[in-house]
Amino acid sequence: MRSVLLLPILAALSGCQTASSNSSPPFSAGDLFREYEQSVSTVRHKYDGKEVSVRGLVQSAASLPVNGADQGSVWLEESDESAVKVGCWFSKDQAPEFSRIKSGQQLTIKGIFNGEAGVELKFCHVVKVE
Repeated sequence: MRSVLLLPILAALSGCQTASSNSSPPFSAGDLFREYEQSVSTVRHKYDGKEVSVRGLVQSAASLPVNGADQGSVWLEESDESAVKVGCWFSKDQAPEFSRIKSGQQLTIKGIFNGEAGVELKFCHVVKVE
């Protein structure tokens, strides 16, 4: 009887492990920006409200929340001379993590896509700094 009850639980757990190990690679800042430029409505339909990862070059050090502000930001671009920019907004709780980011570093961040005012991610956190 116990083994019959454990089988569905084990199947569910192994399904969770498979799903988490199949996370997709990060978008490059340029690829996500170009896709957005081609069709804002298509990109918003695909990604708005979903967590995505983006990799890019840090344009300048993060703007940290000051004077009681709730959010800070960092902008990722494709290369040094690119007009392609992806905005990443983070909470004051994430500020210590983002304060270590310097201009010129490659950064991978994860956040919730919001294409309402451009290519931006909300509630960002650092995945990898190179």
